[in-house]
Amino acid sequence: MYKLLLTREEKDNEASKNIFDRYNIKTISLPMIETIPKNFELKSFDFYGIIFSSKKSVDIFFKNISICKNANIDIYSVGEKTKEAIKTFYNTTNIISENSIKDILPKITKKTLWIRTDFDLPKDVEPLLQNKDIFILKAYETRHKTYDEKIALDKLELADGIFFASPSAFLGLLKNLQNYKDILHKKDLFAIGATTAKAIQDHGFTITYVPEKPSVELIAIYISTIGT
Repeated sequence: MYKLLLTREEKDNEASKNIFDRYNIKTISLPMIETIPKNFELKSFDFYGIIFSSKKSVDIFFKNISICKNANIDIYSVGEKTKEAIKTFYNTTNIISENSIKDILPKITKKTLWIRTDFDLPKDVEPLLQNKDIFILKAYETRHKTYDEKIALDKLELADGIFFASPSAFLGLLKNLQNYKDILHKKDLFAIGATTAKAIQDHGFTITYVPEKPSVELIAIYISTIGT
């Protein structure tokens, strides 16, 4: 049986586990990040659009702020899961969904609010903000989790592959490995999307598989084809 290390937050790992279980893939949970919502407020709302980078950004934003249900606002979603989350809070069909923030930013022509974590922007995203009227609201903090080195290494030894759903989860694992990063060259590495894949490749590691669109199930299907 193929054994896969999951690096998302614990509740997200549990959701992913349910999918991998259906494909007879054994999962090992080692959360690399945790999300801490921030206190924030908007004194006025004069935006023509909102960008949501993740399901977390949706949950945190709408639990803090309500926007007019009749407002003619363009809603931009990174990924289908984010789009589904938006629909649970905001009743609109005016949602533009793309697989990557790099596909969304070129579409922005008016003043837009971007809800995201406090992590620095990826270097290849920064140029896309030039001449754009985009206000970034850092609605939550993403922290790396730290483990005793032996715990991390023991779980890695059990795994055939590792699943990363964000660059921050990958960077969190690197911080925990310190002098043992080369062990990742011996594992299959799976990325949920292009941004995560690029972060891994930029550190010199090879991606085994990244689906055409972000999907845990597509990764599960791929793993089921390569066997143990």
